[in-house]
Amino acid sequence: MTCAVTFHGGTSIVPSYDGVNRFFGGLTQVATNVAGLSAASLRSPTEERLRQIQGKISDISMHLPRGFAAGLNRQFANLMDEDAWEDEDELISLKALNAFLIVLLCTRTRRRPGIGTNGEGSITAAWTVDRNRLTIECLSSGRTSIVLSREGRSGEIERAAFGSVRPHRIPSLLAPFAQEVWFDG
Repeated sequence: MTCAVTFHGGTSIVPSYDGVNRFFGGLTQVATNVAGLSAASLRSPTEERLRQIQGKISDISMHLPRGFAAGLNRQFANLMDEDAWEDEDELISLKALNAFLIVLLCTRTRRRPGIGTNGEGSITAAWTVDRNRLTIECLSSGRTSIVLSREGRSGEIERAAFGSVRPHRIPSLLAPFAQEVWFDG
């Protein structure tokens, strides 16, 4: 299976959270220009990275199932909460984000994964259905690693792991494991 993905840049309204909306999980569109300062200069590095992440998700949202992008935006907003980050943590790498989005597009998943990060710039995506588990780490290098366990018809669990893999190769690597168990909602 071949999967090609191209990302486009562009300008957009800047998403930002204020304290009340952060508490309730609501996203407000705020245009800020105070005393000649741009909106970007008023955001923390974490808020700026969240804006970049949400912009990339918006760029591909038309290729995702209905409501998928909004759910991803909420997940990343929770993940990027200022209180969850230590000073020494590395923010999510844009190369890791691109790898993550390529995985979503190439697998044609209809089920959103659980997401996390390790403080080293990577994104960890996990799908769990009963005893079937798939974890894909999208590395800051733009490559991925995979660990999975898949229950066979006899109830026996098969396990596999793949090291550094280009994200567009994941569907072909997962094909022998009937990948639809993880991706079809």
